[in-house]
Amino acid sequence: SQGMSSRTLAELFNAIRKDEYQIDSVIIVRNGYVILESYGDLLEPHFKHQIYSCTKSISSALIGIAIDRGYIKSVDQPLLELFPEKIPTVIDSNKRKITLRHLLTMATGLKCEDSVRYEFKGLKEMWRSDDWVKYMIDLPVIDPPGINFEYCNGASALLTAIIQKTTGMSAFEFAKLHLFNPLNITAFHWKSYNGLTIGYSDLTMRPLDMARFGYLFLKAGRWNNQQIISPEWLAESTKKQIDNPLTFGYGYQWWIYSPDRFAAVGARGQRIFVLKDKNMVVVFAGNLRETKTRTPEKILDNHIIPAVQSDNPLSEDPRSWERLKSMRLSEQARN
Repeated sequence: SQGMSSRTLAELFNAIRKDEYQIDSVIIVRNGYVILESYGDLLEPHFKHQIYSCTKSISSALIGIAIDRGYIKSVDQPLLELFPEKIPTVIDSNKRKITLRHLLTMATGLKCEDSVRYEFKGLKEMWRSDDWVKYMIDLPVIDPPGINFEYCNGASALLTAIIQKTTGMSAFEFAKLHLFNPLNITAFHWKSYNGLTIGYSDLTMRPLDMARFGYLFLKAGRWNNQQIISPEWLAESTKKQIDNPLTFGYGYQWWIYSPDRFAAVGARGQRIFVLKDKNMVVVFAGNLRETKTRTPEKILDNHIIPAVQSDNPLSEDPRSWERLKSMRLSEQARN
């Protein structure tokens, strides 16, 4: 089982069940093999899950593909230059300095106030606006761009707007053509608002396909001998670009946990962990309460990483392996 202890993994399920975590799926890909693919009762491998803010990492990947293909010049293109027809109500030198890089690193300097910290005040205001791009461009600048990390859904909404503006197709269509089709991801749904694919959330896909996306990032952007995203973009987007208060750093819409580990993170316990040092991708899909949202990190640290004992397959422990195969995430049906 690819150098992982089935006994430790069996303990993982006991921990999930004991604490009654609302985890719908856990997938572990190690050394190129799916070594664990588990679903809660009543769920099957083809079920699709809302991935919330994991969507942001996919929007970022699309920007990388658009740069690779010459639709966008570079991450240093100014925001106002990308939308010349949208003239901000108030324009100042700081606003002119906001670039695509600042959107990607959540360092726009704009007064977003649309994270959980502000009870999503700004996000609700953006929803009331018909033109999200104009809404964002009109926000006051409170910091010089590039200085402070401030989580901002609106910044991610601009990413898919930029894809649409520069490629002439919606981010949904662009993703289908250049990312999902090559990865053979066919079962997904991505909501839009006023004709704009929602860049910060609302992508629904199968947990196994979340793992494929993670695996693409583990393999430096290659899939079946095809380079889907350039290795340069992979390296840039998944390294620490700016400090943030929660993790080691933040890349381009990826949370960086260490120089070798990064993750797409979504509300209610959605995760795509990429652990280059362990040659492993770990996916969680769930419906965790707000107080339990760090649970995937805990399970990864306490149960999954300790189960990785060597780079060679261990001698089989048939009893633990049988137990693991028969286990489900929950023994009783979900209400």
